[in-house]
Amino acid sequence: MSESKRKRLEAARLAATLKPAVSRIAAALRNYATAASNSLGSDCYVHAELGRVLLNDVGIETRLVAGFAAWRVGPGADDVLGHVPHLTAYAPTKCPGLPYHTWLYCGAFLVDFTTYQLQQKARQLDAADGGRTTVTWCPPFLCALPQELRRYEELVHARTAGLAYYQARPELDGVLRPPSPVDPAHVSAVRLLLADPDMNVIRLKDLGA
Repeated sequence: MSESKRKRLEAARLAATLKPAVSRIAAALRNYATAASNSLGSDCYVHAELGRVLLNDVGIETRLVAGFAAWRVGPGADDVLGHVPHLTAYAPTKCPGLPYHTWLYCGAFLVDFTTYQLQQKARQLDAADGGRTTVTWCPPFLCALPQELRRYEELVHARTAGLAYYQARPELDGVLRPPSPVDPAHVSAVRLLLADPDMNVIRLKDLGA
C-alpha cells in the first residue's frame, strides 16, 4: 500500500469517528453558550477547551491551538470576518488590539466549535463601524482537513462564501490562555447537556475564561 493511500485511509477512519462526535458536542456547546455566555464572539478558548475535554471523554485526543483565523462569510468585497493582525474586520472584545483565535487539532483535522457565531460577529462588527456585512455562510462547526482551507489572500480576493483561513502561532499560546482552567461547573453542565440535549439551560454563572 502506498503512503498516500495509507494516509487517506487513516483520515477516512478518523473522520468516521470524529465528525459525528464533533457534531454532537458542537450542538451541546452552542446550546449552553447561547444560554450562559455574555461573551459570544470572544469565548473561543472556552469552546475549544470544553470541546477538548468532551472529545477526550469519548476517547478522541486533540490539542488546543492559538493563532489567526478568517472566514469569507458572504460574496461582497467586505464580507470577511477575521482575527488577524492585518484585518480590522473583527477583534475579540476582551482583547482589543490583539486579534487571535483558538481551535483544536485532531490528527490532521482542524476542529472549530465557534463558527456558529459568525452571524453574531458580523452584527457586532456592523454595530461598531456602521457597515453592513452579508452572512450567507455560518456553519454550526468546522471539521476540516488542511486542503479544505485557504490562504488569507485567496479568501480576501474570492467572492464565494464558505472559505476559511487558519494559521497556528505557537508564540501566542502562553500569552492568550487564561491563568486558570475552565470552571469545572461548566464542564459538568455541558456533559449533562450532551447526555440530554433536550435539557433546559438556566444561567447560573457567566460562561467565560
